[in-house]
Amino acid sequence: MTRRAPIAGAILAVTTLALAGCGGGDTLPGRSRPLLEHDWPAPSDLAGGPASFAPPDPDALRFESASGLVAYISPGPDPLVRLTAALPLGRLHEREGEAGASALLIRLLTTRGAAGTDLPLSLRLAEMGASLTAVETLDATHLSLDVLPEDWKAGLALLVEMVRSPDLDPGAIREHRAGPGYDMPMAGIAGSGFRPKVELERRLGGWPLAPPDPGTTVSPEALRGFAARSLAANRVVFGIGGAVRRAEVEELLEVLTGGWESASGALAATGVLEEGTPSGPRFHAVDVPSLEGWIAIGRAIGAVAESDRAALAVLRFILAERLNIAARERRGLANRDDFEVPETGSGAGLLLVRTGGRPEAVAPLVRFSLDEIARLHDPEQPVEEAEIVRAQGWLLGAVWQRSLELAPSASRTLAIEHGRRGGADHLMGWPDAVRAVTVGDVKRVAREHLDPAEFVTVVAGPLERIRAARHPRWPVALDEVEAALSPGG
Repeated sequence: MTRRAPIAGAILAVTTLALAGCGGGDTLPGRSRPLLEHDWPAPSDLAGGPASFAPPDPDALRFESASGLVAYISPGPDPLVRLTAALPLGRLHEREGEAGASALLIRLLTTRGAAGTDLPLSLRLAEMGASLTAVETLDATHLSLDVLPEDWKAGLALLVEMVRSPDLDPGAIREHRAGPGYDMPMAGIAGSGFRPKVELERRLGGWPLAPPDPGTTVSPEALRGFAARSLAANRVVFGIGGAVRRAEVEELLEVLTGGWESASGALAATGVLEEGTPSGPRFHAVDVPSLEGWIAIGRAIGAVAESDRAALAVLRFILAERLNIAARERRGLANRDDFEVPETGSGAGLLLVRTGGRPEAVAPLVRFSLDEIARLHDPEQPVEEAEIVRAQGWLLGAVWQRSLELAPSASRTLAIEHGRRGGADHLMGWPDAVRAVTVGDVKRVAREHLDPAEFVTVVAGPLERIRAARHPRWPVALDEVEAALSPGG
């Protein structure tokens, strides 16, 4: 017994110290300084050297073939060549009777490839040691191949063939059934397949904001019509960047695109994204077997005025920064609490907070995330000039510049931008628009778009465990959150 006494005393001492650390209102266990105390210089106090980055000239990189196809060719010393096809594929371009056509066409493009070829797409890619990636948004999709310099001609031929002559096998189309729209298991908050996001989209308005209902079919006639107007020569834009010679690329593009027909008229986008206070419940819980709980908090917005785009982008950074300070830095509830705005040409889509954490962290995450939305929406709560400066630095240095500073990235960025907006004017004018954003601009768009009463919350995870859990430091109950978001709450 006497030999155990020192051990017991040591345990008691450690426990006492831990409890003392937890009891303070401005420190966390393991920390030795007050929260948020640091000596980092403000961005405006940093003395940086002269910027050496000069954006490429889109007009100098642009090429138009005799068929009317536009490509952006960006030669550079890069060890790989990036080949991109920017396509006007997305749910906002589907018409009545075409729900699910975009996702099905992308699937056929990326699994079957071009019609009438001798080798399957997978073997052609394997011969080049390349993989095909597809990124789909509501109004645009891009396909990309990164190949060795000696394979760029074969890669470009493959990409043009599969887009120009897709294998629209009637049997494969008739067998297709739309899936759930989300990925399982839920292993993170990123991507369009994040289940709470899809559940939220369906509750906010359904298709085309959300994927079509599981089991939805697409007729061969509907798919062919959708493909004919989307994959025409004047609708597809290519990007070729890296170790290539411009003259050789132009020559090959003329050969590959000769006789490719253009489509007449404009692409009709479905304008059914409605705004306003939700008429139904503002809280939804989905029971999913999972180790953690996952959260989406958002609202649908319609087209955003061009004059508000930069201010909304700055607002996006400020709210994301505040969310992460509130949820991660101050309270240790999550690895990430992020806010995103729509990636569409019109600005229409979903404003969304994504986060997730252990069962005991779920209810506090919802509460504190909504608190940050309300704080930024409140006209009496300030937005600091330093927040604007940090947002501008991130938008221009970490996003815009990085998208244009290397040949492969520049070619892809310009192709996507042209495909979505018909040119690069918006992209090249973005720095001036961002630098002109003021505190007043941010507060104005926050008042317009961040009304907490218009946000709907979806929680997906092991509901029994989440409802029973209580965080030892932030004991917010899920039932309390649900009651506050219910009518009359």
